[in-house]
Amino acid sequence: MTPVIGITSQQRDVATHYGSQPATTVTLTYSEAVVRAGGIPFVLPIMDATAVPDALERLDGIVMTGGGDVAPELYDGDGHGTVYGVHLARDQMDVAVAKYAASQRLPVLAICRGIQVLNVALGGDLIADIESEVAGGFEHFVTGDGAAAEAHQTIDLAEGSGLAELFGTTSLKVNSLHHQAISRPAPGLRPIAWSEDGVIEAVESEDASWAFLGVQWHPENLVGTEPAARSLFDELVSAASTWAANR
Repeated sequence: MTPVIGITSQQRDVATHYGSQPATTVTLTYSEAVVRAGGIPFVLPIMDATAVPDALERLDGIVMTGGGDVAPELYDGDGHGTVYGVHLARDQMDVAVAKYAASQRLPVLAICRGIQVLNVALGGDLIADIESEVAGGFEHFVTGDGAAAEAHQTIDLAEGSGLAELFGTTSLKVNSLHHQAISRPAPGLRPIAWSEDGVIEAVESEDASWAFLGVQWHPENLVGTEPAARSLFDELVSAASTWAANR
């Protein structure tokens, strides 16, 4: 059975012939990466958090996507002038998605904002702005034409970690499109990758029975050029296939 992979979305205004309209959006890079790995992508619109368990019980895996910042009040943060793109309804839904997935051990690939909101949902907190709050922290939000599709930042992975074994290396070049990151990991999550300024770039579950992959970079933009990026989606779809078979 081909596994169905839910992809969290964000709301954007899109131009139509009758004016700007709010829309549920997911960039094609996410859905195409799932298809390439052998899964069926299913876009999850922003919904009331109470509806999340009924929606997710029909799925075999989840991609938690990137986007704007998580509302500081969700992790008792003080906020920061650089915080942008907060959408409380999305935050509430994504927190519910993370909690359900963790409780059911549903396979998850959490990307950028996804790893941040999952960490918050499970009891961790965030660095509100890396450059101003991390000693020696450098600009992680690299922008410009082609920046998302270029692996330009080096990260180090812990020896023996799941990702080091998956990638076959403890050093990897990735892209970087964020200004926030995990500060204190949630209980049950273990940091396994760091950038050169010490910022956490990946975490894994301490419970080996949960097929959870959490990365701070954007592998969906690198699947065409980087084998490590493809392997993340391959691993998710493989775990989701096992999940589907064992229903």
